Amino acid sequence: MKISLEWLKEYVDYNGSVEQLEEIFTNVGFPVEGRQQVGEDWMLDVEVTSNRPDCLGHIGLAREVAAVTGAAFRMPEVSFTEQGRDVREWTSVQNDTPQYCGRYTARIIDGIQTGPSPDWMRRRLETIGLRGISNVVDITNYVLMEIGQPLHSFDFARLHEGRVVVRTALPGEQMEMIDHSKIELKEDMLVIADAAVPVALAGVMGGLASEVGSETRTVLLESAHFAPLKIRRASRALTLASESSFRFERNVDMEMVEWASRRAAALLAELAGGKVAPGVIDVGPGPDGKADVQIRMSRLKKLVGIDYDSEYVLGLFERLGLKPRYDGNNVITCTIPSWRGDLTREVDLIEEVVRIHGYGHVPTEPKIHITVKIADNHQRTRGKVATLLNGCGFFETINVSFVEDQYLKLFAEEGFEPVRVKDLSRRSNNALRASLLGSLVNTRKRNQDTGNGRCDFYEIAAVHRPTDSSGELPQETIKLGLITDGDFRYLRGVIEAVVGGLDHTAQLKCAPSKVLWAEDGTGAELMINGQVIGQAGKACEEIIEVFDLNNDVCLTEIDFEYLVQLEGRTARLEPIMRFPAITRDLSLILDEQVSWAQIEQTILSKRIEDLRELRFVGVYRGAGVEQDRKSLTLSMIFRRADETLRHEQVDEYQEKILAVLREKFQAQLRA
Repeated sequence: MKISLEWLKEYVDYNGSVEQLEEIFTNVGFPVEGRQQVGEDWMLDVEVTSNRPDCLGHIGLAREVAAVTGAAFRMPEVSFTEQGRDVREWTSVQNDTPQYCGRYTARIIDGIQTGPSPDWMRRRLETIGLRGISNVVDITNYVLMEIGQPLHSFDFARLHEGRVVVRTALPGEQMEMIDHSKIELKEDMLVIADAAVPVALAGVMGGLASEVGSETRTVLLESAHFAPLKIRRASRALTLASESSFRFERNVDMEMVEWASRRAAALLAELAGGKVAPGVIDVGPGPDGKADVQIRMSRLKKLVGIDYDSEYVLGLFERLGLKPRYDGNNVITCTIPSWRGDLTREVDLIEEVVRIHGYGHVPTEPKIHITVKIADNHQRTRGKVATLLNGCGFFETINVSFVEDQYLKLFAEEGFEPVRVKDLSRRSNNALRASLLGSLVNTRKRNQDTGNGRCDFYEIAAVHRPTDSSGELPQETIKLGLITDGDFRYLRGVIEAVVGGLDHTAQLKCAPSKVLWAEDGTGAELMINGQVIGQAGKACEEIIEVFDLNNDVCLTEIDFEYLVQLEGRTARLEPIMRFPAITRDLSLILDEQVSWAQIEQTILSKRIEDLRELRFVGVYRGAGVEQDRKSLTLSMIFRRADETLRHEQVDEYQEKILAVLREKFQAQLRA
């Protein structure tokens, strides 16, 4: 935004130097990118943030100078004599798109004498880089750079039927713009048309057909408010930008639309000899009411660290045009003017006080005190688990916590009702997930569809389940979920690597169990020291079909808190055994109802010191095994620390184990 120092002084009594003015603008958030002397005047190039469209004109920046310096601020006086026929006898305005055109005003100025602008106006415009064209065109440009409200003058004689229609473009419509570029309009673009054809691209540029020229005698003066997004899309689509579109894209002040029209009409009457027709056509929904925002002096002091005097704050807000009222105790109520749409909260008013008073006054400490907080158990465990899983070839994935019902029911018991959000904008996937597995399988599916080969994934995240008591917050639990294309043995090895990496003394056990989402006979409970920490298994056929996977996958979900308990335990080191081990595998025929947990507990109860490890291998059902019976295979590893075991000794251990299993479960060795 380029401004003229001479022009600025018309609205504020500023007597300082141009260097001081540059410092003022910079300190209140409008850095000056450059300045240049133009004759006896100075041009300053001021950077204006997108949330302050009110400062895209000299009046807005003059108001900022007045707020900082306390100098008197004044708006230009606008007065003119209306004469002749009423404006409604001249023209009409039809607003077919009130959702895109919130306000449209039209005035008629007759008897225009087109000619050069006066020296003072032309000099000011040229200082900020605008070339003088004619008094009519220069006046609209002058008001634009004065208040930030774009205007447009139509040659009334060139408007078909002398009326205006605000509408969207029709299929196939074209225009030639005042810069002689020819454009093809799209149906969603907003245009200003007469009774026949478009005469301007709304908010961007006027058309050549209705351009004001030397023969123009009657002008229809437009001042309007257009939807910022609508203008931006049209400007970008056509690569057509202007000073007007720059301001409309940032939202002009709807209340000042009519003031800008009166200001331009007064200048046209004064400088172009025009006669302003009585009245103004003003159509559209119009501006909203002004809002009140309160600021507490106690809150101002707490946030800024300065005990401001209430009279100083009241005066500052008064200079900003906020019309403050003080309750005499703690609260100041401000009526936010239409041009300050960026002020909506108490903290916005607090920022205004600090901004105008000066950020340099905010107290600071000479040293910055940084408190280093060491990672807690949860963070350390998460980091270790991630490193261990990365080493096993797993990739971390982060998924949205909301899932669709069709995926939710695959991993939840029948009749389960999840925690849901009430926001109507999230109608399909509005359920908080109670399991990570659905998200992991969906991730696996997306990678399959994009041609990625085998991908093993994990996720550490919260799941949510409703509580039994109404009114209580849902239960949030951190889980570790894994998915792999490998078989169950591979998955178990990965889990053992994670558990062993956290506590090498912890013993992971896998007990066959019925798991809701696992294929029959493949589900297992994961246990450490007799405590169930999660479930694992091969995904059932329904999951494979619903997600359309091209191969089987194995899944596990572990309560992460149990892993946190393992992290940080003191390790107890033992020497590596020098003597070899003897492994014995047994396949036992058992009744169907006998579980692995029972077998394991019975064997361990014999307290055979040389039995170092007991593993579950698998279950077989089919040919050679009677109905209602199963074949369970286990593996036993025997080893002695001080000597090599003999097979005769291991035979004795094996017979002792078989004897107790025969006695308790009627177990038989499978041939």
